[in-house]
Order: sequence, then C-alpha cells, then structure tokens
Amino acid sequence: MIERTVEIEAQMGSAPTLFDLVKGTDLRRTIITCLMYASQNFAGNLIANQATYFFEQAGIPHSRAFQLNLINSCLQFVANAGSWFLSAWFGRRTIYLWGTATNITLLFILGIIASVPQNHQTNYAQACLGVIISFVFAGAMGPISYTVISETSSVRLRSLSTAVGRAAYYIAEIPMIYLASKMLNTTGWNLAGKCGYVWGGTACVCWVMAYFFLPELKDRSYRESDILFNRKVPARKFKSTVIDVRDNE
Repeated sequence: MIERTVEIEAQMGSAPTLFDLVKGTDLRRTIITCLMYASQNFAGNLIANQATYFFEQAGIPHSRAFQLNLINSCLQFVANAGSWFLSAWFGRRTIYLWGTATNITLLFILGIIASVPQNHQTNYAQACLGVIISFVFAGAMGPISYTVISETSSVRLRSLSTAVGRAAYYIAEIPMIYLASKMLNTTGWNLAGKCGYVWGGTACVCWVMAYFFLPELKDRSYRESDILFNRKVPARKFKSTVIDVRDNE
C-alpha cells in the first residue's frame, strides 16, 4: 500500500518543492502540521521548560525547587513512556483534545490558587500543579503531536512538510519564551502562578483549532489519508468516513 501511494503521488509531478506545500489539498495538510508544531508552545509546556524558576516564584525554597525539577523530569519520562501505549489504544485527535482540555482546567486552577492570599499550602499547590501540567503535556500533547505530523503530510512532501512545521515551532517559540520569562521574572510582570490564566487562554485557542481542523488518522493507511484529504472531508468526520478498498482517487 505504501509503494502504491508513493507511485500515485510520484505521478503528480517532478521533485517536490516548497511551493507544493501550499498547492491544493497539501495546503490544508501543511497548515495542520504547522499548527501542531506551534501549539506545543501554548499549552503549558513553557512552565516545564522553566520549572525550577517557576517553583521558586511559587514560593518553594531554592534547594527544594531544584529537587522538584528533577522529580518533574523523571515524571515526564514516565509520561512519555506511557504515551507509547496511549497512542496505541486511543486516537490522535482524542488524546490531543482530552490532554489539552485537562491542561486548560489545571492551568486555570493554577491561576486561581495564585490569586488568593499565599501561604505554605498554596505555594506547594502551585508547585504540584506545575508538575501535573508538565506530566500531562509529556504524556499527551507533546508526543502525539509528532505522530500527527508524520501521518498528516503526504508521503511525497513529508520531509519538506516536517521541516516547515518545525520552522513554525521556532517562530512561535521565540516570542513565547520572551513572554514566559517576562511573566515569571520579578523585574518583569511577576505573575508567578497567575501565568496559568495566560497559558490557559492560549491552550483554549489550541483546543478550538484542533477540534475543527485536526483529523483522526489512527489506523488509516497513507493512501486512505490521501483520499480523505482529496475529498475535503471535515476533520470531525475523518474517523467515521468509510473508504472502499476499490477507491483509487
């Protein structure tokens, strides 16, 4: 089936170029790839990237903050290993939507806790929520994004699509890292856990975009994916659409 898909796609033209990424149905596939890469910066992942400083801003002592970051990294490894099984049991769209919805809830709870008068309990509650948010991201949205990216692009344009998608990741990451540092730094906006409101809001945008544009490609061959995109099937109907074995579009 893969050989047949490559053969059909090869008949579409000569060596692929960057312009092919924005032609016809490949434009839709390129947009999905770019959005999936870029969205990794908007659903709480930057809290994990600056975990030690976030814990300190949440009121955790310096030495304990470093220890929590080590625990956080270990838990992320466990979550990532768990995603191997999660992606085999559930669809990519399902994992992404539920993972993002979970982090949206946790991020807003984090913001609420950071908004009340602070004490020892609220400090550790913020730190624990930061760990859980990182855990959810490492087990759901983070790894499943790479699965979606590899399955969405056409075989012919996969290398170019992946490269452009990764470029979109860095284009989104550069300003987000600046904003994340600005939000946490005491000489900046000094939001500490209140940054949960900001990342919760951006995660909501990611969830809405995924709901309308992220297709379910689990258990679909590359040829079936080509047919579904060529038919311009809405993302929400990818899973239920039946492809006959004789279809050769």
